[in-house]
Amino acid sequence: PQGVLELTFELEGALDTTLVRTFGAAVDSIRVDTTVAIPVGLSGALNVSVRARNSVDIIGGDGPVAANVVTGGAGDSEPPSARLEVSALPKLELTDSIQIQVLGNDDAQGSGIIQAGYTVLAISQARQDTLVRSGSATFTPARTGTVAAQFSVPVFNVDSLSLPDTLQYEVTGYLLDQAGNCSAAVSDELQQLECGNRGGAIIAEGRLGQRLNRAHVSGRTVQLPSGGLIMDAAVDTARRNLFLSNLTRNRVELFRLDSESFGPPVGVGSEPWGLAFSRDGDSLWVANSGGTNLSVIDLEQEREVESNRFLTPDVVIFDIELNAGETATTYKIYPLPTGANPSFSDRPQFAAVDSFGSVIYSTKTTLIGDIGTARKAFFEDGSDRSEVKLFVEHALTTPADDFWAVAHIDSIGTSLVETQIGSITITTAALTLYDHVPGFPDQVIVGRANTGSGELPTDAWAELVSKGSDAYMVEGARWDVPSLGFRDTTYVAGSGDGGWVAVGEGAREPVARVLMYRAQPGGATGLSGFIQVADLLTNPSEQVKGLGMNYDGTLTVVRGLQAAYFISPDLRLQGLTGIPLATTGAGAALHPLHADFRTLENPDGQYRPDTHLAFVGTGERTVDIIDTFKFLRIGRVAIRDVVVGPLKAILPFPEDNAGFQCSAVDVTDQAGRFIGQAVQVYEGNDFNAPIVPNGITEDRCVVVKLFGTTSSGGVVVVDVRKADILREHPER
Repeated sequence: PQGVLELTFELEGALDTTLVRTFGAAVDSIRVDTTVAIPVGLSGALNVSVRARNSVDIIGGDGPVAANVVTGGAGDSEPPSARLEVSALPKLELTDSIQIQVLGNDDAQGSGIIQAGYTVLAISQARQDTLVRSGSATFTPARTGTVAAQFSVPVFNVDSLSLPDTLQYEVTGYLLDQAGNCSAAVSDELQQLECGNRGGAIIAEGRLGQRLNRAHVSGRTVQLPSGGLIMDAAVDTARRNLFLSNLTRNRVELFRLDSESFGPPVGVGSEPWGLAFSRDGDSLWVANSGGTNLSVIDLEQEREVESNRFLTPDVVIFDIELNAGETATTYKIYPLPTGANPSFSDRPQFAAVDSFGSVIYSTKTTLIGDIGTARKAFFEDGSDRSEVKLFVEHALTTPADDFWAVAHIDSIGTSLVETQIGSITITTAALTLYDHVPGFPDQVIVGRANTGSGELPTDAWAELVSKGSDAYMVEGARWDVPSLGFRDTTYVAGSGDGGWVAVGEGAREPVARVLMYRAQPGGATGLSGFIQVADLLTNPSEQVKGLGMNYDGTLTVVRGLQAAYFISPDLRLQGLTGIPLATTGAGAALHPLHADFRTLENPDGQYRPDTHLAFVGTGERTVDIIDTFKFLRIGRVAIRDVVVGPLKAILPFPEDNAGFQCSAVDVTDQAGRFIGQAVQVYEGNDFNAPIVPNGITEDRCVVVKLFGTTSSGGVVVVDVRKADILREHPER
């Protein structure tokens, strides 16, 4: 026997219908009990036949069996039994939905269920208004036994200019049988409540619906179509694309902002993390943290240019010790980190591109204890190969006689030179520093020193530099390796014009730091200085959890575990603002046209309340909006999840404000150059004169668009409106 796969029941006469029962696996024998509901009003002869089909399509049958249908007395008067299941996210975005399931069954002798439906009341206590929506699903033929119908109802009756907006939803489910009997349900237990009517929609008579209180928040969260872990986001405004680094899938996801749909992902290197655009805007750098390289994506072709993958070299620094004895002088060389300790990590993490096109990037710490670093990758015009240099200027050195701390060279050689003076053999030490001309690895250059000639390592270094080396040396000192490296996630942020890059260390041990780099050509890595984050709040446990820099580098925001700190390029604290539940969450950004902040280096800077704004993620599922001159929270945007990674800000697209009245102001940088137009928020550049809700700039005008990675594993896209900017303003 081949086994039965399918049974077909055919009814002819008073009722013409066919029922088919299929089985997942063929069986040798089977018994099936089924019930057929006879609609009210039918009568006459009824023939029932059955056919069985096996796995090789051989069919056998039986019947017909004759029956006679007669009209009953009172008919079906028993309503179905129904129950209701309702669910929704704890906080709802305007594109989210409420999930409703109506389940139940008709009685065994019933006429069968022909409709399942729902009614939702969206009640605003603040506005004292209620809107009603309803929907249904029909069953043909009528269903006997258990039925289930699922519905997805988009949120409604929400005031998008007053988010968060809390509504109370009241949901009723119902079932209707063929005889016209209706049962309503407001619970997840079976009920037979009397059906009533409200504005043409079915409700439970005399009963409130199942209640669901929900806050509605700003933003639209984008989840990856096939999962993964997002580490960074970058917005290509020219092509309207959002790029998301997917660490676990070794690719960069491409989300098209115009169609709000995902395009084909771009395969890159191992464990992609940080993203940064090239200065010409044609390429996207991707820091592959699972390897020692960076990918380059062509933004027009939307693919990696394999031949342009940037390969980074190993990095070693050295301590040189001179031991001078009565008859012998020797050098001892200490490559650092030593073999007994973790090495410098070469695995790129976050990145930014400076105005010369060089890539400033951090390297990640590893589980085996490898130390994170900050580096500069550059390519000299006309050179044979790219170069990478380690930032060392921020590192501490330990004073030590007869020691020299050296960086940015390839290797060191030592030898002994014996000189016979009478019966005495004098041994002196020769030192050779090896390097190459930056960009030309085959052009080896050397610097030499011999103690017999009274020469020291500084003489070898001077000779090397005179031949074109970029070697770095500190005399009378040893490297303090822990102070050079980083022990936690290290953020990197660049100014809009590429003139400055900030590097923020997240570690607590030995202490978190912020480094500032002013863009310089070639291999120059001089830092303007660095500041320990503890200096900002006299709290050694403070960390960096986000970093943002304004357009011309005149102000940087550091998101800590307690507050947002605002520092100028000379690393002087300009102000701070507390962050609610700051130990949870991350992310900080400045208005894309924030520029010309007044500092000691820029004494003629101008306060511009329209653009001097910061956006900081909090643990309260909000993005706080801070005036960076008053250091006052003046607004906030409620979102669904917590921002846990970098926060990016761009100007709105033209269509975001189409049909709105949105006045604009011209913005210039510290050099007086025009850099763009911003939506005007204040009258006459006066903080105390915010524009009224329906003034020359309406409250619904989008001022900035934000993008941030969130605790849900997605990226939230937030339109920050004028109403959000001024939500807590003292004059509103």
